[in-house]
Amino acid sequence: MSPLVAVAPAAAVGLLIAVLLHWRAPRAALRTLRAGPLTEGDHPRLENLLEGSCTTHGFHEPSVHVVESPAINAASVGLRRPAAHLVVTRGALSSLDRLELEAVVARQLCAIRRGVSFPTVLASVSRLPGAGPITAGLAGRVSGFDAVSDVDVEAARLTSFPPALASALRKAADAPSLDTSRAGAHLWMVAPQRDASEAGARSSTLRRIDVLREI
Repeated sequence: MSPLVAVAPAAAVGLLIAVLLHWRAPRAALRTLRAGPLTEGDHPRLENLLEGSCTTHGFHEPSVHVVESPAINAASVGLRRPAAHLVVTRGALSSLDRLELEAVVARQLCAIRRGVSFPTVLASVSRLPGAGPITAGLAGRVSGFDAVSDVDVEAARLTSFPPALASALRKAADAPSLDTSRAGAHLWMVAPQRDASEAGARSSTLRRIDVLREI
């Protein structure tokens, strides 16, 4: 038997696993974030803001999911723009005013337009046993200061009111920290503050606020 024939079955299995992981990534990421679908009519203000932003700026409208947490945060998940998911915490819905919530929605829509497929797949793969140390470095790049700040600036220019997003980020930094899996931490608008990384995460958020104030 030739070496090529010998490895073909293993390669086929590996390819099948990769395809399944990719296809199931959005659902796996939503489970990692502990997000459940928003019931239609449960939060009219959010639904109206989302519809208005998508209509005005030409975004594909994502489905909406909610995390039952007093933390103020949001995330974007998906492999394709037409089938993306917007995730918000209950704390964001109850604590942000209309302008702040609109700014957060715009930010996450901008993130979707830029592409969230790699972060979504990364969150799915990070849940696998032993994958954490390998994916940690990649997650750090995805959620690095320059990457997240660029999305902030794009959204602030889209809404033409940077103070709203700056205020939302400040409230998020001051609110209770989000209790979430490390596998999906890079998906959040504001990195969950925990353990030794707490001071660094807060410092990064405050720097992002400073950038918005300079626009």
